[in-house]
Parts: sequence; structure tokens; C-alpha cells
Amino acid sequence: MTEGGSKQIMKTTLACILATLVLALGGTATNADIIAGPITNPANGHEYYLLTPNTWTDSEVEAETLGGTLAVIRNAAEQDWAFSQFCDYGGTNRSLWLGLHRNSPGGAFGAVTDVPVNYFNWNDGEPNNVGGNENFVQMLTTGKWNDNQDGANPVCGLVEVPGKSMEARLTAQEKALIGDWYDNGNPNQRCYIAGTENQLYAIDENRETSRIILTPEGLLFSPHWKQHMVVQGDKILWSWGNWWSRQPVQFKTTVKDPAPAAVGTGLKTEDR
Repeated sequence: MTEGGSKQIMKTTLACILATLVLALGGTATNADIIAGPITNPANGHEYYLLTPNTWTDSEVEAETLGGTLAVIRNAAEQDWAFSQFCDYGGTNRSLWLGLHRNSPGGAFGAVTDVPVNYFNWNDGEPNNVGGNENFVQMLTTGKWNDNQDGANPVCGLVEVPGKSMEARLTAQEKALIGDWYDNGNPNQRCYIAGTENQLYAIDENRETSRIILTPEGLLFSPHWKQHMVVQGDKILWSWGNWWSRQPVQFKTTVKDPAPAAVGTGLKTEDR
């Protein structure tokens, strides 16, 4: 096969994967459109997009379709750059959703990418969790941070996408996860893991989709579902209690306490 033919096949394969992901997200349609981007931060090589106002949740979903997440600010230099680039973009004052959220109501804030965060730029008196449901972080038009509820509007999403030149390709272990899976081993609940050259996506039995990120601790993390995953052999164990298996669970019948034919056979089913 020619080099041109190989490249065309690769482009077609990636297009099919991305089309599948878009269809899978069809039930979770967002109205967040791109105002600006990609704009590259020369200090870290990451690309950023500014989205139209929406909820934090829908902005995060849109961020994932762009290949990233809502922005995680790691230090004062990234804070200053993001503020200068986007908070008054186009001459309009804008507050920005960031990639920080509470993992539980009233709990501590963590990054949507699940990486440790040691930098915060809270406004005076924040976070204050008014009403007990301010679980998401926005950068105010002053540059300071505020905790807010998911439906607060107008708030623009700030998307961060790792620079293409800096993205590591999928490891052999990550590539091995690509393919069919079965939710709790049920043959009627097929799930999938799809991949591009450097990103993994999980698609559940309801065709909802999330990126899968490998954390520094070696766990897999789903930012959309906010769940960790542990791979054990041919199973993936989810932190919310269910599991996926590579093959559907098979059953067989065995004889338990044989009895006269008039009484019955005492059959039971059990996992093989």
C-alpha cells in the first residue's frame, strides 16, 4: 500500500471514530459554540478555546468534544495569561468556567483532569458555597475565582487542549483497551472503548461518551462521569460499583443434590 493510501485510511478511521462520538453525544446536546480559538499559550504549548455562555456541565461536554477539558489553571503565570486573553475578549467583559469542581457537595475542589491542584485565586470570602450547591469554579471578570452553581449564566467556558506536538501517543496498554466491552457482563449491554492516536473514549450502553485519562497514579479517570477505573485482567472495575468485562458472562447448568425424577433435578445456574 502506498504512503498516501495509508494516510487516507488513517484519516478515514479517525473520522469514523469522531463521528461515532458525536452520535453518542447526541442525547447530551450542548448549545456552547466557539467564540475564539484555538489560541496557544506559548509558555505551556496548550491550545485554548472560548465558548459561548452555558452551564458548567454542558461546557465541559463541549470541551471534551474539542479534545480537552475546561481549563485547569496551575500557577499564577497561567492565571495571568488566561485572564489577559479571554476575560475581556472582543471588548466584552466575560466570566469563565474553569475545570475545577467539588467531587461531593460541600467537599474540596479538584481538577476535572484529576491531577493535583495547588494553585487557587479565590476572591475575598470565597468559596462560600451559598445555598449548598455551588460546586463549580468560575473566573470572574476581575480575574478572581468564585464558586457557583451549575446553571449560573452567563458564564463562558474556557477550554484547554494539550498541544498536539506535546501529546504522548497511546501506550500499548491503552491500545489494548480499545474494542467491545459488556456492562456487568451483560451480553445485551455492549459498551465500547474507542481511540485516536493519543486519546481514549468510553461509550456506555446508553451511547453516552467520556474521555478516559490516565492519572499519575496509574488509574484511568473519566472526567465526564467523574469516575475512576481499575483494569484487572479482562475486566474494568468502576468506582461507582459496576464493571465491564471483555466478554459477556457465560452461564452453564450444573446438578445440585440429585433427587429422584419425581421430585425434580434441582438445577441451578452459575458463572463459568
